[in-house]
Amino acid sequence: MRLRPVVLALAATLTACEWIADPMKYTREDVPRFKAKAEHPAPPENPAALKVMAWNVKYGACRVDFWFDFWGDRTQLSTTEVEDCLSKIAALVREYDPDVLITEEIEVGSKRSAYVDMVRYLLENTNLRYAMYAATWESRYVPSEGVGRINLGNAIHSRYPITKAERIRQADRTDQDVLTATFYLHRGIARAEVDIGNGRTVAIYGVHTEAYDQDGTKQKQIVQLHELAQAETLPWLMGGDFNELPPVCDERADAGTPESCAGKLRLTEFLDERASSKGTEFAQPPYTPSVMKRFYDDFNPSITLARYGVGEAAQQRYFTHSVLGPDSKNDEMVPGNWNRTLDYLFIRRSDGWRDTDVIQGPGPFGVTQDAIRLSDHAPVVGTWELR
Repeated sequence: MRLRPVVLALAATLTACEWIADPMKYTREDVPRFKAKAEHPAPPENPAALKVMAWNVKYGACRVDFWFDFWGDRTQLSTTEVEDCLSKIAALVREYDPDVLITEEIEVGSKRSAYVDMVRYLLENTNLRYAMYAATWESRYVPSEGVGRINLGNAIHSRYPITKAERIRQADRTDQDVLTATFYLHRGIARAEVDIGNGRTVAIYGVHTEAYDQDGTKQKQIVQLHELAQAETLPWLMGGDFNELPPVCDERADAGTPESCAGKLRLTEFLDERASSKGTEFAQPPYTPSVMKRFYDDFNPSITLARYGVGEAAQQRYFTHSVLGPDSKNDEMVPGNWNRTLDYLFIRRSDGWRDTDVIQGPGPFGVTQDAIRLSDHAPVVGTWELR
């Protein structure tokens, strides 16, 4: 009897005009653009280069451990917690002062992030005057662990006017039951056209591929990204969270030195995974670094494979992800730290890079904020030289 009101309410919602969970049946469509209300400094005219940053901002949670990280039990943040986290994220962005910012896991009206509009927050609290937002998960109610309403996606902020904004659909997972799939996110790509003056327009792609699939969905999505970049007619930048390792181990193994990767870049286990997560929905899926090789063969990465190097001692300087923060410890009581690379920046082969890096903590480019305490991903940055 106690379930009846819930069942009736759910039935009423499902038969209403508005979807309880947006199935996102688009292929490619325009999305909203925004302009800052605050006065921001005017950008340089006719730039020869653009400073760029891509950052998965973890829905403004900083290092609060949520239940779906398999380490914590939190499901909601307070407004104070979100705004405190965003203030530090915005401070780091201001310190680096990019011309273009790509963000993933940014939210505009989610219960878990206290309904804070993060796109607008960054627009008003950085030097970036224009923005676009491409939702990838929009549900009025997610019936799991009290998550409730959620609106999450990818955003692109720019100091220069965004003249076109769109989202491009990616393949859905096929390894979920119907109920889970109904309330799950639908990966999409954010694409913005930015007018940098003197009749020049560039294309910016913000990406965030699948993470926990067991059916090869992520690999299909990465292939689609490569195809889109190859077909792009404008000068372009693609950045974000690919949820995939770089093809360093595969290449070294092919060269006859597999021992250089053994135990260094574990393809199925990392020190911030719990043994108890294995066999659950939180188990780390096998990585397939070879799918990223085409990006290094055909495009210009901000961090080359040669620079990335061989072995953990060399590679850790460019790690961009850790599930655990520095104030938490794993099953072996080791504090969390950056331990793998999942985030990238690419441009067309004919353009160039300078001053590229991963901002893992204070120091580079005069940054004082500690990125490892602000998200489970580090910002990847560089200056894109337009040629």
